[in-house]
Amino acid sequence: MNRPYWALVLNYGRRRDTVRCAESLLASSEPPERLVICDNGSPDDSLEALARWAGEDPGRGGLLRLSRTQAEAGALSGDERIVLIDTGANLGYAGGNNVGLRLALASGAPYVWLLNSDTTVFPDAASALLDHMAAHEGCGLCGALTRYMDDPEVVQCFGGGWFAPLWGRGGLHGDGARLPLGAEPQDPPGRLDYVNGASVFIRREFLLHVGLMEEAYFLYCEELDWAARAARSPGRWELCWSPRAQVLHAEGLSTGVSNRRGRGRGLGQALILLRSRLLYTWKFHPFCLPTALAGQAWALARKLSRRVVGGGRAG
Repeated sequence: MNRPYWALVLNYGRRRDTVRCAESLLASSEPPERLVICDNGSPDDSLEALARWAGEDPGRGGLLRLSRTQAEAGALSGDERIVLIDTGANLGYAGGNNVGLRLALASGAPYVWLLNSDTTVFPDAASALLDHMAAHEGCGLCGALTRYMDDPEVVQCFGGGWFAPLWGRGGLHGDGARLPLGAEPQDPPGRLDYVNGASVFIRREFLLHVGLMEEAYFLYCEELDWAARAARSPGRWELCWSPRAQVLHAEGLSTGVSNRRGRGRGLGQALILLRSRLLYTWKFHPFCLPTALAGQAWALARKLSRRVVGGGRAG
């Protein structure tokens, strides 16, 4: 018998990627009890297209459509496997996911697997995550071994990443390392500062004690905020990752940002990241705010100078 958990995927104009992610979840050796797709005010026909996909095959377990108000009103009563929620607007990464997380909590879900729409999961990834959580009762958030979809032998991260508050800079553990499929990482991280938001397996008790994601960021740094609040909570939750749980990530499809494909952040996204990192620093490391501001200003100045130089060469 499959062990119960919910999966949650946030869609914003990426219906084909969302369907690919959802199909990989449903094909897992332990598929989710409920698969919740939150459409975050997509500017295209994603909502209707996802509804057609979910309802066209009875083998997928049925479809329940909800508005944001209905989703946040209480627990589910039906047995449909796929739940499609219309959030009504772009609520940001945290806001959109929190709609689904509130429904999962109200319905008694023991675990929620939060995934980016541009991911697909290996067939035994859910089983590995469930095994890890069962063996580590103090683990509140569990990451995965995330690989780049266009070259699965290259690692995007070992579970999560690091962050240096002094300068407001961070990165992912293992990014760019070559690791053949089936091989064990030789130099795994000893500690995660945060779990990579592309794949986060969440324990119910963690959500009850620490709370949902902070919606003030809109985009970026939500995982850092979650980790910082977990460190200050009475439960002293651990951040973990399972090397056996493997996920492919087509990095950059959700945000348009991809170091691997040479697509850096545009100015608008860079400003959102700047705001989010400074907000996080102000909340949790206020004495580092001057140096973090200097570090972020330097990074933004470099980006602007590259755009000016690049623009001049192109002209």
